[in-house]
Amino acid sequence: MALRILPFLLLLPATLRAQSPGPVRDSAYAVHNLFRQRRGNALSEAGYGFAGLAGTAFAVSRGQGAVAGLLTLNALVSSVLAVRNLRRYSESREAGVVQQYEQGWPLPADVRKRLKIKYFRALK
Repeated sequence: MALRILPFLLLLPATLRAQSPGPVRDSAYAVHNLFRQRRGNALSEAGYGFAGLAGTAFAVSRGQGAVAGLLTLNALVSSVLAVRNLRRYSESREAGVVQQYEQGWPLPADVRKRLKIKYFRALK
């Protein structure tokens, strides 16, 4: 009789684990990679924006008003978008998202929408 019940008792812990899955480390790793890459892109974009502002100052000093206006517009748009992305993908928000995910909360929709297969692999 005990031998008939033994296989069911051995499978019981596996079924309990299957019913209540904990957070997957792969997703937390992917979130880390997503935030790290987006922060890096935003920093380089901010560099282009500030270089454009330097180019604007140089163009104004040379008396090229039309070029300066175009450079100013380009630099401002690039800088604003970079600052927006730096705030959106900040280290503090990353830590908050990962911490909530590890506590069992779902990932926010904006983060979940941007996760792609490449973020689950190691970034170079």
